[in-house]
Amino acid sequence: MHLIFLWIILALFWSGSYTAVKIGLDGFGPFTMVAARLLIGAGLLYLILRLRSGHLPLNGRALLAYTVPAVFGNLVPFLLIGFGEIHVDSGLAALLMGIAPVATVFLAPLLIPDEHLTPRSLFGVGFGIGGLLVLVGATALSGLGQHVTGQLAILGAALCYAGTTLYVRRWIALPPLQMATGSLVVGAIPATVGAFMLEQPFSAVSAYMAPILAILYLGVCSTAIATLIYFYLVPHLGAGRMQQINFMVPAVGTLFGVALLGEPLEAKSLVALSLITVAVYLVTSARRHIPTVTPNIQETS
Repeated sequence: MHLIFLWIILALFWSGSYTAVKIGLDGFGPFTMVAARLLIGAGLLYLILRLRSGHLPLNGRALLAYTVPAVFGNLVPFLLIGFGEIHVDSGLAALLMGIAPVATVFLAPLLIPDEHLTPRSLFGVGFGIGGLLVLVGATALSGLGQHVTGQLAILGAALCYAGTTLYVRRWIALPPLQMATGSLVVGAIPATVGAFMLEQPFSAVSAYMAPILAILYLGVCSTAIATLIYFYLVPHLGAGRMQQINFMVPAVGTLFGVALLGEPLEAKSLVALSLITVAVYLVTSARRHIPTVTPNIQETS
């Protein structure tokens, strides 16, 4: 039960990031926001690691383990989505991002022995796609085939997320705190360099509190805590179950927009959330053997 509770917390933190980004952009550039959230997240988790007398392994195997999620779970998708949404409407982008849980459900059984493709999971995927269609409206499909490069960028981002989850589930055995800290540290380095090369981070500091609070939320909740929860859940829930969160995030994100930005609440949002909840239930409630996770590198405490 605690796994589902953590999954819900993760969905809430990631859903709230969309609203936080909108607020943060009123005072900061996009590269500065990415760098700031990664630096805050990395710094907070490293502090926790040191307070627990832990260490951050820096051998070749550990660095590879940090780099793959940092690059393909953060930097590359951020860039692809940013480029893609220049040419693709947000509704169609949300639908295209739905390929992440679909691809994960189909690919996981090929790579991971205890992940299985079942009628229940197929029905779950169907409900999830249906929920996204209700959320964004069928008219979003009219954009398919236009601005193909932008659409391929969004699909590439979705596949990056799917591939990262499969990689973590299949090959990573480091403790969650070390993985979360290491991946954020590795991701923060190029993000910070990019911010200073393309923007002027210090001159962009906002005089308003709202963008600063948004950055803090992104760094602490949507990055530090969320990344820690993510690396804890993947080996316990499995890749297919974990990726269902990509159905839930856009639906819950609309509710954050209603509550914090005054966006109108439409009946379709509630219908979509109901369908997606059914989808998540079908996939996550399936009985599945949960393997014992034995880290390669023990965390000292």
